[in-house]
Amino acid sequence: MSKKKILELGPGTKPAVKRSNQYDVIYLDMVRYAGVDKVHNLEKFPYPFKNNEFDVIIAYHVIEHLKNTIKVMEELHRITKNGGLIKIKVPHVSSFMALGHLTHKRAFSTGTFNNFTDKNWEKYSHVKFDIVKIKLHWFRMRRYPIISQINWLVEKIININHMFSERFLSFPLCGFDEIYYEIRVRK
Repeated sequence: MSKKKILELGPGTKPAVKRSNQYDVIYLDMVRYAGVDKVHNLEKFPYPFKNNEFDVIIAYHVIEHLKNTIKVMEELHRITKNGGLIKIKVPHVSSFMALGHLTHKRAFSTGTFNNFTDKNWEKYSHVKFDIVKIKLHWFRMRRYPIISQINWLVEKIININHMFSERFLSFPLCGFDEIYYEIRVRK
């Protein structure tokens, strides 16, 4: 059985996925950090990979730095196998860092990627995805035990109903730090 092939975009010096005998990992970044396999500007299309090359793509805190989210998602769709997963973390629109970071181009909500599903009547692209998982993260400071416990409880509550939480709870809770998506490629 062949190993799963994983592409991690923008790992910098701290990749989310470690190299292993269980899967083949390729690290792509726009800067040649130690361990980066390919250097490429993600604003330049097409990406330097074959169609249907990857089983999983990891893009943690990358997509918010890119101008054309639709084109990026189309390109990720192209290089991911049918049924493959794209795992994304981005700042939530209510986060102070969503547009507070100098290089962030856009903000995201839990409904941002619905335009690529059958649920939405607005069609800006020909590619199709299924949203497998969405998780709101409230506060990402694990080094403080009391905050970790409060965070656990708040995240349980805010992930019961995303629309309600975004509409009524994000600002009283001083915003949500990030959103985690798992998106399945459909071809």
